[in-house]
Formats: sequence, structure tokens, C-alpha cells
Amino acid sequence: MTDPTTPTPLDRPLPPPASPLAVPAIDGGPAPHESTETAAAEHKRGRRTLVLVSAAGAAALLLVAVGVIAATRGDETQSGPTDTKTPFVAAKERCGSASAGGAELGDQGKTLTLHGAGKESSGLSYSMLECYWSALDMSDAVKAEVGATRALDGRQTGDWGDIHASWSYHPDSGLQMVLTLSD
Repeated sequence: MTDPTTPTPLDRPLPPPASPLAVPAIDGGPAPHESTETAAAEHKRGRRTLVLVSAAGAAALLLVAVGVIAATRGDETQSGPTDTKTPFVAAKERCGSASAGGAELGDQGKTLTLHGAGKESSGLSYSMLECYWSALDMSDAVKAEVGATRALDGRQTGDWGDIHASWSYHPDSGLQMVLTLSD
């Protein structure tokens, strides 16, 4: 029989586990014998390093993007309308534009948009429009068509030389004309 004061193997407490060896962890974390304060400091340092590396990478990517944009814009500026002497660029240099947005160049100088003044909008005066038409050698036939255009006529078109014109007219908003060079 068994003695009631002697515990059976199932009633005995388990022996404490063997202490770990003082070998650093493989993942670079603290060794099992180090304190939790040291482990917390290591963790903070690792996070700080990760944040700094991420910030440096983002800054480098931003610098590259800015450089690409600056280089691209530099190319457009060099081959822009002022360097390309199209008839439209020459006409704008000769006639200018007294009002903001009265004459706008586009497509590297291959498009010219003219905004004539109306009763309710600002734009180029009729004499300024005539300066542009003269500088571009607009045919008398197209000038007559432009002068005869009414609001009810909608958008009209005309061609002379290597220039295509489309325009509309309304007394309130004035003449709106888009001139393009044929390729």
C-alpha cells in the first residue's frame, strides 16, 4: 500500500526547467539572459533605424522624381514656342496682346487661339484681330466670311496657305478663333 503522506508521481510538482545557455538569439534580438529593459532598448533602436532608412529612401525617391520633372520641363522650354519661329509666334511678337488671354499660343507654336472682345467679355479689339490676320496673310475671302458670321451660324471654318481656321461669334462673348498649322 501506499503511504498517504507520500505524493504519487502525478501529485509531485515538475522540476524547474534547465536554465538556457547564454547564447545570443539568431534573429539579432536580445539573448535570453538579458533584461527586458535591454530588450526594449534594442527594439526601439531597431524601429528607429527602420524609420530612418524608410525616410531616407522616400527622400531619395522624391529627389529623383523632382529631377525627372525638371529635366522634362527643361526640354519643353528649350523647344518651346519662343525657339520655334512659326508664323503664329511671329504674329504674336508683332501684334502682342493687350488683354490677358487675348492671344494664346499652343502646341509648341503650331496653334494660335484669338479671343475677341464682346459686350460682356474682354479680349482683343477688332484692330488687334486685324493685325494678327494681316501678319498671317489671311485671305480676303476668309476675312469676309469671319466678318459675316452671326451667332446663329455656329462654328465656321476657313483655310489659306498652310493655316486652318475655325471660329464662332456672339455679340456678348465676341469672336473666338482657333488657328492651326497644317502638318
